[in-house]
Amino acid sequence: MWHALRAELSYSLPFILGGLGIAVGVVIIISVVFYVVGADGPPIHTVAGLRGMFLIMAPMIVGFITQTYRSEERRARLLLAGPVTPRHIAGATVILPVILLGIGILAGALMMGAGYLLNGTLKIESLNLIGFVGGQLFTYVQMGILAQEAKAARDQRRHRAAATGWAGFVVAVVLLAVLYLSLAQQTLTWNFVILGHLIAAVMAMVLSVELYSGRTDFTR
Repeated sequence: MWHALRAELSYSLPFILGGLGIAVGVVIIISVVFYVVGADGPPIHTVAGLRGMFLIMAPMIVGFITQTYRSEERRARLLLAGPVTPRHIAGATVILPVILLGIGILAGALMMGAGYLLNGTLKIESLNLIGFVGGQLFTYVQMGILAQEAKAARDQRRHRAAATGWAGFVVAVVLLAVLYLSLAQQTLTWNFVILGHLIAAVMAMVLSVELYSGRTDFTR
């Protein structure tokens, strides 16, 4: 699996660096804008949350980009020519977003730390915003992978696997809808919403690995 994961990371590295570069540029721009606006702008913790949010978003967007081109480039067939099994590729596919999320968290934490050194404040509202956005995008990436595998199973006439995959996708959508509605009505705290994202993401990861391991065609 590590061979496949290393290959995926090598492929994604230019996108990761480019995304972080763009995010840093956006952070600089909004920092200057809010500095000029001064007291008429949003609270300091909101600005800090926005800065961290863009940095955590950048690597996760890379996760969506790599999904888009995975099937067209037939990378799986190249990897299977070496000491790699379908389950290894499946594991690498769902672990890559974990690494991307970790990169985003690290970048966001460094930005938050710099803000704390400059302003002397670090409020929970900023962390809630970053945790929510990071968990949301991570879950969406994993659900995208699951949808790809459910579609592939349907195309390959693995009807039971396809039904399982789409059922898991629907369950994740319903769970997220309940979480967002509860958050809007203030019946759940941010911590429970972030935990719900994690539950939906792990479920999608497990199903994606199982569906990919049963593939009969690696060009779809």
